Amino acid sequence: MSKTSFIIIEKSYLIRKGMASLIEKIPNTSLIHQFDNEDDIKSLDHLEADFIILNPDLLSTNVLKAIKKIKNNTQLVSISDAAISISKDIDWAGSIFIEDSQNTILNKLNTLIGNRGSTKIKSELPEEISKREADILKNIALGFSNKEIADKLFISAHTVVTHRKNITRKLGIKTVPGLTIYAILNKIIDINDTE
Repeated sequence: MSKTSFIIIEKSYLIRKGMASLIEKIPNTSLIHQFDNEDDIKSLDHLEADFIILNPDLLSTNVLKAIKKIKNNTQLVSISDAAISISKDIDWAGSIFIEDSQNTILNKLNTLIGNRGSTKIKSELPEEISKREADILKNIALGFSNKEIADKLFISAHTVVTHRKNITRKLGIKTVPGLTIYAILNKIIDINDTE
């Protein structure tokens, strides 16, 4: 089976790298190229891709011309802030919002690939954490020690350690800063709570 290929056109380095890392998690996909400005996009006509993930802010006449030079069945996927309206003149195959979670983005990519007739792929998403694990994660992110968490939640320190191990295993995140970022992104804590 041939790989599903992607091109990313996005001005933000962080968003490009984030999308690239998500695409790499999906079996049988390849990232052909990343572009961040209109000048570089002119070389699009030498590339072939199944999908172009594109920031609509970078959509100009020159970019549209370059995209049309790529094989006809290339599909466009917008990546933008949910508040930005995307051009209705373009036939978008789908849209990804920068506020979307990892699970949501991978599900959208799975759907797009599945709709192209490719085999439906299994995304490797983190396991759900339990309500108790979320409580413990919240306290870890807020900087409490195992003993403080145990006292606060009326459980033993050993139970806290066991939950921490389960959280690390399920999420694949081993550092406290990483767990804190996860907690913020998944609205377990508010970013202002960490100050």
